[in-house]
Amino acid sequence: MSPMLMNDKGFGGRSFRLLASLRLSVVVMVTIGAICASATFYEMRHGTPAVQRDVYQTSWFAFLLGLLGLNVLAAMVNRWPWSKHHVGFLAAHVGILLVLVGSVVSLYRGLDSNMALYEGETSDRVSLLEPSLQVHVPGLGVSGTFAVRFEKQPPRAGRELRFAVPGSDVVLVARDYAPHVEVTEAVTAAGPRRTLTPRPPPAKEARRQAAVLLQVEGAAARSEPVWVLWGERTGVAFGGEQASVAFRPPEAQLPFRVTLLRFNNEAYPGSRMAATYESTVRIDDPERGSFETLVAMNHPLHHRGYIFFQSSFVEGRPMISIFSVARAPGLPLVYLGTTLVGAGILWMFYVKPWLARRQGALALAAHSTRENRHEAQSADPQSLRA
Repeated sequence: MSPMLMNDKGFGGRSFRLLASLRLSVVVMVTIGAICASATFYEMRHGTPAVQRDVYQTSWFAFLLGLLGLNVLAAMVNRWPWSKHHVGFLAAHVGILLVLVGSVVSLYRGLDSNMALYEGETSDRVSLLEPSLQVHVPGLGVSGTFAVRFEKQPPRAGRELRFAVPGSDVVLVARDYAPHVEVTEAVTAAGPRRTLTPRPPPAKEARRQAAVLLQVEGAAARSEPVWVLWGERTGVAFGGEQASVAFRPPEAQLPFRVTLLRFNNEAYPGSRMAATYESTVRIDDPERGSFETLVAMNHPLHHRGYIFFQSSFVEGRPMISIFSVARAPGLPLVYLGTTLVGAGILWMFYVKPWLARRQGALALAAHSTRENRHEAQSADPQSLRA
């Protein structure tokens, strides 16, 4: 750091000293810690998709992480020029930067999804956690998937949301939205009839049954509006073609296939509550071959950067096992950063004091040797004349 900027009394110097200050570090880290602690309880109440959407993937949380990174970098620059005494300090701060970068990469480039398999089923597709609208018109070769955030911007009458399918004149229109509905089905003379009644949404997002009113429009045709439940795909007539609309998670494809061979669960004695459950799966990887392995509650599967956690299951014949599938591309940076932080702390609090004591002992021994030699020479006049 140049002495000119360090001693600058103007706005630039004051801004840099504030950015590099320990006070800012404490405020930002305490704030992030409090937010993460609150987010843990928020996730317990509302679920993982909600906490990702409302906390971790927001612009203000990204700003806090970026501010902490700038604070750490400014603290390092403030110590320039560096010497060997700064080894531990630099290692710890570089480690913090790597942890931050790795966390941001995993947060925005990672994968959070689910995979549900019944015994004997094979799949290479996972369902992402964020909602989307989908439209498909096979006769026209038209398909489109659109990510939506209805919790923040729901469609309403007079305020419809329109999603144009690229390369066509087809538009998917969301005309209304209900965050939670009660579904009633009845058989009438005209056939089955389903009634959706809006209700106050439960606190836990996983228990909500949302619905959206969708319509497909084109230059010369328009379908009838239809209510589509969350997770549902519905067919609609569109200008002589049979189209389909959906309100469900988008899917992603894995580079390997997963087969559920067996599922086993054990209940607590005298109850039907599951004490443990596990899945035996086979991985068929075109690049790394096939193998069988066990995925249990405390025994996840790691393969090619993907992590499979045993999440839950659905009773039935056959049984359905549900996995949480995650991929964190920034995890190696987090591991390296954590190692550097630990090494830097060890250096600053243990190695550096030991080196200082050792250097002091050596200096004291050298000083004692010189003093003894001087006393010996003072006691021997001949050595002084020599």
